[in-house]
Amino acid sequence: MKIFFLCSLLFISSSVFSQPSKTGLFPEKKIYQHYLADVLSHQFSILKHFESNEWFGNIGAEKPLLNLLIDDNLYQFTIAATVFNTLKFANLAPPHVQVYTTDYLVDLFIDKELGKDYLLRFNWGHLSAHYSDDGIFELNSSPINYLRDYVSLGTEKLFTKLNGKIYLAVVYNFNNQPRKDKHIHGQFGLDAGKMLGNFLLVYFAFDFKIKAEVNYGTTKNLQAGVKFFNEKESSVRLAYNYLSGYDERGQLYNQTDDKHLIGLYLDF
Repeated sequence: MKIFFLCSLLFISSSVFSQPSKTGLFPEKKIYQHYLADVLSHQFSILKHFESNEWFGNIGAEKPLLNLLIDDNLYQFTIAATVFNTLKFANLAPPHVQVYTTDYLVDLFIDKELGKDYLLRFNWGHLSAHYSDDGIFELNSSPINYLRDYVSLGTEKLFTKLNGKIYLAVVYNFNNQPRKDKHIHGQFGLDAGKMLGNFLLVYFAFDFKIKAEVNYGTTKNLQAGVKFFNEKESSVRLAYNYLSGYDERGQLYNQTDDKHLIGLYLDF
């Protein structure tokens, strides 16, 4: 926590003393855009694995709390939380849903406009990963203590004519379980699309991660889909995903697999 407050202070200290600030609580507009193909982005979604009866049900969202304008520099503070679940529909009487894995992710973001279409993001976050009782019983697997406390710095460049962006981020895990001396994650991604009318976007997105905790192995997700807008910022996406490399679920972090998924996303 001390690291978070120190980094937060350094992040805004260049302009904090220049003039009195103007604040706005609970702003509607987010200044930093969502990473569409990032499996661990905060989301409300349901995805189906093509090759099995496995589903991924995720419940979460991002909520901006405060806009702070200091000497024409805009900072936005956002809280976000998501619960990621692996689900299966049991062929038992009565039919019911079994939960295999549950991962909890919480982030506090500080976003800054660097200039036209350039944005910077600092965040402090926590991820913990668990097997549910169904997972331990059905998979006959022993759970591990997996968690990461981290800080990260990211940037994105918006391309309004392409309805997209590119982004780059570096993550430092200052507390790892299982304990490791390898703390760095790198991330790169992009998305672009074409508008069909006023409220429909056909898009492509890609996310790439390299992780020191698995000897610099990678995780990649290729996503293609359609996005339906309303008059505000909310949207619905229907997308195909090809996910490959190391698993993003903490209990399976050192295992690799390729997956084809179809997903429905509600972006708030």
